[in-house]
Amino acid sequence: MSRFSRFLFAATLGLLFQFAAIGTAAGQQYVVAAGDSLSLIGSVYDVTVGSIVDLNGIDDPNFIFPGQVLEIPGSEGSSVSSYEVQAGDTLGEIAEAVGVSVSALQSANGISNADLIFVGQVLSVPSTGESPGAGGTGGDGRESGGLSLADRPYDPDLEAIMDDVAASEGLDPGIVKALAWIESGWQQQVVSPAGAVGLMQLMPGTAEWLEDDVFGQALNEDVSAYDNVKMGTRYLRILMDATGWETETALASYYQGLGNTLNGIFFDSTRDYVSAVLAVKAAYWP
Repeated sequence: MSRFSRFLFAATLGLLFQFAAIGTAAGQQYVVAAGDSLSLIGSVYDVTVGSIVDLNGIDDPNFIFPGQVLEIPGSEGSSVSSYEVQAGDTLGEIAEAVGVSVSALQSANGISNADLIFVGQVLSVPSTGESPGAGGTGGDGRESGGLSLADRPYDPDLEAIMDDVAASEGLDPGIVKALAWIESGWQQQVVSPAGAVGLMQLMPGTAEWLEDDVFGQALNEDVSAYDNVKMGTRYLRILMDATGWETETALASYYQGLGNTLNGIFFDSTRDYVSAVLAVKAAYWP
């Protein structure tokens, strides 16, 4: 779908944001909620976007997603450092490299499954001898960590739509749900700066092509959650067919465009995007 910086830009000033600050040995952490932006978070904590980007190793300041935990700069005397997960890393190798136990890393970051880490995830690394559990749990039940996934998304009506549409396209409903969660936080009213709309963040050109050449009829992707999911899921199915049913490649194409993917181009933000979708899917809909 997108080569654009367009994640979770609210279409209305009336959108309410759920802020969850977590106290840790490193100071403040913040769990990203649907509708957030780094500029909004920075204004709340009176810090610059650049300082948040630098501290958290964020490649694309416009790409944050619900459940992501950000370190907030400005705290003095921190005894916790951070490590950004790289391709090929395992939690065991990271623990050995930084001189702490795997269990200490898991406790500090709220990781229940040691095999569930992903490229771009920022881990808090406790100093030697620090008590495990520095990551803590926010008041809303969100655990800390690079992608400490909070309460499972819950919207029975939307899930019924995604289950039904995914089944009709022969796709894993979990992939559709995870993709929609990363794209919009399951919010139909979200419109990106580039004009992508709805749950599946469809670009206008993509939506027009789907209506004219695929469905052969006008649909209401801008106001109808069902139509938006129907169109986004069909587009994902088309990308799955075009990439030989390689899920990661199809997801990359959804984010950066099929042409880039078929030409062997994978942006760093694309890899982060695919990792995030798969991590959410594995955590919520394995």
